[in-house]
Amino acid sequence: MRRSFSFLFLLPLLGLGCGGSGSAADAGVTIDANAPTDANAADAAVDSTTSDSGPGVCTGDDRMVPLIYYGTVAPTFLPLSPGQVLAIGTFGGCSGTFINQRWVLTAQHCGLSVGATFCVGTDPANPDVCFRGDRVENNPDADTTLVHVNADASSRLPELVPIQILTESMDSTWLRRTAEASGYGQNDLGGYGVRAFTAEPIVDIRGNFISIDGEGRHGVCFGDSGGPLMVLASDGTVRVAADLSGGADSCVGIDNFTRVDIQVPWIEAATGPTIVPGGSCGSLTSEGRCVSGQAAWCESDVAQTEICAAGESCGWDDAATGYRCIAGDNPCGGLDTVGACDGSTARWCERGVPKRRDCAPCGDVCQLLPDFDGYGCVPDPCMGIDYLGHCDGDVAEWCQSGSLARRNCASEGKTCGYVNGDVGYFCQ
Repeated sequence: MRRSFSFLFLLPLLGLGCGGSGSAADAGVTIDANAPTDANAADAAVDSTTSDSGPGVCTGDDRMVPLIYYGTVAPTFLPLSPGQVLAIGTFGGCSGTFINQRWVLTAQHCGLSVGATFCVGTDPANPDVCFRGDRVENNPDADTTLVHVNADASSRLPELVPIQILTESMDSTWLRRTAEASGYGQNDLGGYGVRAFTAEPIVDIRGNFISIDGEGRHGVCFGDSGGPLMVLASDGTVRVAADLSGGADSCVGIDNFTRVDIQVPWIEAATGPTIVPGGSCGSLTSEGRCVSGQAAWCESDVAQTEICAAGESCGWDDAATGYRCIAGDNPCGGLDTVGACDGSTARWCERGVPKRRDCAPCGDVCQLLPDFDGYGCVPDPCMGIDYLGHCDGDVAEWCQSGSLARRNCASEGKTCGYVNGDVGYFCQ
């Protein structure tokens, strides 16, 4: 399919999986990778036993998917709960993490689109609980993608506990701390499709990137792209600090992850506020939000959450002057002030009153507007052309990741034509 072309073109640029080496950014702080770190505490617990149980993934090309080099099937350093371990899954070629009940964090270079399948599971070698992506948000300024899935994570795997993103700023004080990476990528024996972990020291923080060093002993590899780098936050909770962008050819050297702490406004514009029950409120207000089927609000500077029971939904509560779980009629249908896109229509709620704007009559499209903190209408950058595209003579044109893409088939000695329902119009 066409999307695989863009993935391959990005490989030499970003050093995906095992490709590339060194840091991908150009300014920041770094340390001597040979200096003593607390990662050595994790090395003693490493089990070199690996599994070669086959792909065990829901979709994708077996040759491209997934085990971490010299990794372990359970975390060795960070105190992840069994439920948090289950939040790490695979797209069948890239890895990702549930950061709340409906949103998965991964890497933009994975080239995911609506319809992508994300799978998790209790068996590290058999991610058999799958979700369909029904909305995809790509950060225009970073190698990060958010995929909204078609059901709450815990509705299909009740034990699963999402891992929230890190919202505090990372600086030089994080150097030499141990982080833990995870994914379904290739292992040292050539196996793949098994969730694995590796604990390594943070050696570099610069620009959009944070780097860890496998010190020639372990690391991430092909199929781990988009997988999480996790750290222990100042409140003692495990958080996702970054998603994997690329790393060393050897799969046991320095690997580069795209930081989330500098993307918090963009991420939370889509996912809603990062809520750790009993933790600080962050951007959460007393009015609150409807987030993935639950109500969340701030009370006395402490984040409060409520999962709506059967017969309830999240909506505007006049008595509380905010969004809470309510019974009976809910005119906003679970939406809050941020809203959502319903095709080409932006829908949102203003204090219990449903609002909408049809973007199509103005030639606009509906999408997330981080500066606006919600969904709204913007000019269509693809000028009405969809993902399947069309042929302009022998030039294939299609819409990809919110921008118009073109390929001159004649310059390759080919013609433009319709390929199939997955690829659309392309060179052949």
